[in-house]
Amino acid sequence: MSSLTAENVANYLPLLGQSPHIKGRIINVTHQIPYNILRAQHNDNQLPPSPPRSPCSKYTPPSIEPTSSSDPVAAAPISKLARHHRRGNTLRMRFHAADWTVVERRGHQALYAGLQSLRKDYETVHIGWTGPVKEQGTQKSITSNQMALEDKIKLQALLWDTGRIVPIFLDEKSHGHYEGYCKQVLWPLFHYLVQSTSNGSLVEKSQWSDYVAVNRQFADTIIENYQPNDIIFINDYHLLLVPEMIREKLPEAAIGIFIHATFPSSEIFRCLQTRKEILNGILGANLVGFQTYSYARHFISSCTRVLGCETTQVGVNHHGAQILVGTFPIGVDCNRVTQFCKQPGVLPKMDAIRDMHSGKKIIAGRDKLDSTKGILQKLHAFETFLRNYPEWHHKVVLIQVATPTHGDHSRLEAKISETVSHINGKYGSLQHTPIHYYHQDIDRDEYYALLSVADLALITCSRDGMNTTSFEYTLCQHQKSEPGQLILSEFAGTAGSMGAAILVNPWDYAEVAKSMNDALVMSLDEKVTRHEQLYKHVTSRTADFWAHSFVKQLVTVSQQQDLQSHATPTLDNQRLLDDYRTSKKRIMFFDYDGTLTPIVAMPSDATPSLEMIRALQILCHDPNNIIWVISGRDQATLDDWIGSNIQKINLSAEHGCYIKSVGSDGWESIVDGLDMSWKADVIEIFDYYTERTQGSFVEHKKSSITWHYRQADAEYGAFQAKECQNHLENAIVSKYPVEILVGKKNLEVRPMSINKGEIVKRILSKNPNADLVICAGDDKTDEDMFRALSSIHQKASGIWPAPNAHLYSITVGPSEKKTFANWHVNTPQEIIQMLESLAKSTEDIATTLYPHIYNDLSNWPCVRLLNATSTIGCHAPKKKTGVLYQADSQQDLEDLTAHKISSDIAVLLPLELLTTDNIQQLSLYNSVIGIITLITNTTQASSPDSTCPNCEFGLYANDSDAHQWNQGALNLIEQNFDIPIFAIKPTDTTSRQVYDQITKAASYNREKQYNQYPLKAVDFDLFMWAAVDSETCLRRGWCQPVGGFSVYSTSSLDIAADDNKPIIVISANLDSRALFHDLVIGSTKDISGLVTVLAIADALSRAPIPSDSLQKHVLYTLFTAESWGFAGSQRFVKDVVSDFQCTNATRAVACPYTDAPCTFPCVRNLDFKRIQFDRIETIYEFQSVSGIDSNYTNEYYIHVDNVELNQPLLSSLQNYSNLKAAHSDGLQRKLPPSSAMSFLQQNRNIRAAVITDYQSQFGK
Repeated sequence: MSSLTAENVANYLPLLGQSPHIKGRIINVTHQIPYNILRAQHNDNQLPPSPPRSPCSKYTPPSIEPTSSSDPVAAAPISKLARHHRRGNTLRMRFHAADWTVVERRGHQALYAGLQSLRKDYETVHIGWTGPVKEQGTQKSITSNQMALEDKIKLQALLWDTGRIVPIFLDEKSHGHYEGYCKQVLWPLFHYLVQSTSNGSLVEKSQWSDYVAVNRQFADTIIENYQPNDIIFINDYHLLLVPEMIREKLPEAAIGIFIHATFPSSEIFRCLQTRKEILNGILGANLVGFQTYSYARHFISSCTRVLGCETTQVGVNHHGAQILVGTFPIGVDCNRVTQFCKQPGVLPKMDAIRDMHSGKKIIAGRDKLDSTKGILQKLHAFETFLRNYPEWHHKVVLIQVATPTHGDHSRLEAKISETVSHINGKYGSLQHTPIHYYHQDIDRDEYYALLSVADLALITCSRDGMNTTSFEYTLCQHQKSEPGQLILSEFAGTAGSMGAAILVNPWDYAEVAKSMNDALVMSLDEKVTRHEQLYKHVTSRTADFWAHSFVKQLVTVSQQQDLQSHATPTLDNQRLLDDYRTSKKRIMFFDYDGTLTPIVAMPSDATPSLEMIRALQILCHDPNNIIWVISGRDQATLDDWIGSNIQKINLSAEHGCYIKSVGSDGWESIVDGLDMSWKADVIEIFDYYTERTQGSFVEHKKSSITWHYRQADAEYGAFQAKECQNHLENAIVSKYPVEILVGKKNLEVRPMSINKGEIVKRILSKNPNADLVICAGDDKTDEDMFRALSSIHQKASGIWPAPNAHLYSITVGPSEKKTFANWHVNTPQEIIQMLESLAKSTEDIATTLYPHIYNDLSNWPCVRLLNATSTIGCHAPKKKTGVLYQADSQQDLEDLTAHKISSDIAVLLPLELLTTDNIQQLSLYNSVIGIITLITNTTQASSPDSTCPNCEFGLYANDSDAHQWNQGALNLIEQNFDIPIFAIKPTDTTSRQVYDQITKAASYNREKQYNQYPLKAVDFDLFMWAAVDSETCLRRGWCQPVGGFSVYSTSSLDIAADDNKPIIVISANLDSRALFHDLVIGSTKDISGLVTVLAIADALSRAPIPSDSLQKHVLYTLFTAESWGFAGSQRFVKDVVSDFQCTNATRAVACPYTDAPCTFPCVRNLDFKRIQFDRIETIYEFQSVSGIDSNYTNEYYIHVDNVELNQPLLSSLQNYSNLKAAHSDGLQRKLPPSSAMSFLQQNRNIRAAVITDYQSQFGK
């Protein structure tokens, strides 16, 4: 398959030479617009009044007029290339309006000429950064923030009239974007300059953040200006993330990106930290263009190796979409360059250069001062030339111009100057200087004069996207009877298309020197022949041709993709949930890998998640559900991962070859009696390719054999897979009744008669009355299920469906993927979320609690401390049973290994032994599967939290002297332990029974010295209660806002009335599943605050004054999950102050917050939005006020944040004899961890009093 290039684009496009019809416009996007911006000088202290803007002439393509002989720049000949000179102003267009002047920008003329040429055939819009805005005269930089809005509007109008340009005003992020990430990270790496040491990860992260922010600003501007049917043409490496950002908002847009810079090999590109983000950003486009085939090939290879995409020589398959990758070498505006060469100012300067170097051959070099441009290599080659060919001494000069660039190149410039001085000193004299080196910009006339008089152009770049100097030199030489020759680096982007040039390796100095000699002594006929070939290419592959070729291809590609696209709709979760609730009998089929779990490199690592297990547990215990997991896995794996963890689930292994239904004694084979003699031949073939493909391996199953190559080199693995598939088709499929399944990075051979679709038919035939069928899968083997279900459903056969039955076949992957499924989701996580939403709709969660032969602790709070945010949950990979081991002392823990208990162990210990050191030490014993701690003393001053709960993220997170409220801290809250920890406290009849059973069983085992079986044991069962506790729900957004778990109420008829009444909040904590139950946050805690709030509400309801006659509104709030970062109150505040979109009663659009991902169940009404947060005046919060502590003194304490602000509140409360200010002892501790802090974080001026039975320490 040939590569796509501008030269053969005619093969893809009809009527080449005619512009394809575009219904919309072309939006050209470049990092910077083609003009420099100048503003008239303003008084620093006062802006001048804005005069009416003078009308601007409509933009027309630039017409070049000869300058008059009176032009001082055009008329004055040069005697030499001066080190300081005034930049010529010839041929630079200027446009004016009010205080603004825009001047044509120098540099990147090929790019801008190509984009402007599109205006002849299309309506275009040009979007780009303004570039640095300068003040006329002073050249002082003017930032975007320093520009008045009125000035920006005037400039926008001028640029629109000038060339339909939409400017982007960047703030200080532009420095981190351009001078930072673009020039310090991307540019060096794209040119194979891998940094040996990082410039600082924090610096690079900051630059990356700026790069993302600027790309986002570009994308937003493009989206704002986009109209249906527009074509978006993005240019260069500054904007690599923009295509994906646009695609997210405009999925149907035609987007092309052309990367003018080089693109490195995958080995180099993989060194980039953000390689995946960059590639995904580029692949948001329909068409990706490069200067050369090698750059395109490197890009495709990187997509394969980094992202694991399936690729061809001309494209990349990304999320089901085929992204075309092609080469489109850029050219120059030949007419413009030719006219530049004929300007009156050029000829005098040509004569001056010839006079200065009369009788000598002139070698010209003009490069940016950059290590990739090869100036040093050029100088070394020139020195070699003078050494090897002494006959040229005093007969040749090298004129090298190095134009300044961004960044610090002082070391390079010093090295170049040193090398020039060395060569001139060695080979020069008073009469002759071999090298004339100028580190400066030269004006346009000087530049074209130099190219016109040169006998040889020498370009020795080490890497270059597209060197247009070679094109311009060719055009300048065309009028000469003896045209000069071009020596071009083979690493230049133009090398592939400039075959008549003399191509060299810039590091081979002898070769370059020989080429210089060959060019200088070349016959006239050969010179003319070579030049004519170059000239033909340059004049036929112009900037105009480049731009039109790219646009034509982009239009064609987008049209083809529109015709081929088959967009599978996104799963309607609300519709599915409604059908689930109304259905009476449901059957669900799920693939495993890639559906219930993500695809991973090692199949053995794809263990089930806690969320998946918990959701399937609940669903399987609903008698109306029949659930099947139909996987390619073997029986043992499914038993271990699924069957042992979930009761009442049906399993099918090896793509339907084996089934295990609920109530059966074991696995049933569907393939008994089938001929399996083919396996030996298949194993031999797979082993052959495994030996030759590093990282691949063979998986043996009873009825199938799979060859995995996910860990192999991506490109080579794909190549070997195709070879192996061909081998199998020729040697196996033709002889045996088997088929080859091409999966994700694997090949599987299995019997032809068995597949997942057949199993689905078999199951449905036994359940014809099912009125809801859900089927989910991700790869080709699952299409058998989708195909079977689609066929049965459409035919309405006797097998199924029942009347009014609903089918939801769901593929995991992009909407563009070809599938028989009728819905799609993007990731396995969305399947898990779907399962969780279905599980939450199950009415009786208690059905998931089932008896065990041991003491069942599955309904008791437990903790597995995962991270600093205190996410909780107990789990084990599967149910584990542990012999109870009682440790009453530190010595008992140390003696654990001495008992040599052969079974798994559950350690029972008192709370005082529950320390970080002990837990970590127990975690080291492979036999210890969990810890049970006993809490026997209500006033025991211990807490699993830190000494200062909420200090890390609360109101006082930045206070270095935050008060330590929790002296009894165990500091377990931020630890990460690998074993579950239970706390058992006898507080009621049930808990006392469990407590007695556990302690009695542990004492029994101790008497038996842990070696006289049978011993007493406990089960640590699966996933306990993290999925349903209040804290997890509130943090993850599963519950309905506010009303889901936390509670609020008001007696006001309309708390949102426009009566300007302030709001008083009366608050307490609601009982919730908590870390160590009631031992959070402090060492003692009870529900007395809740009771107090209820008593206050009851008293106010009995008051003779109607609620609407009160001077203030009263709002009661009871928050749950306050033990974990005050999640309840923080969620409440967020709900009240945030914008909501989810108001539709039947379908959520974005739930619950604006631009937030949708989760279910969603809020069904916005009643709580009646609360106006800015009218909240006062908060009264009641914490522990029962006085049950042994230190109870019948006194209660008022805690406030700011004494002065809350003085009226303090004075009012202190009228009660037993209420004291907490700071009455002279220490201002501010607020203890409390719900009030969540309100104050939003508004610090709210008055708040937290009333407790402790003054300085929890429980004291």
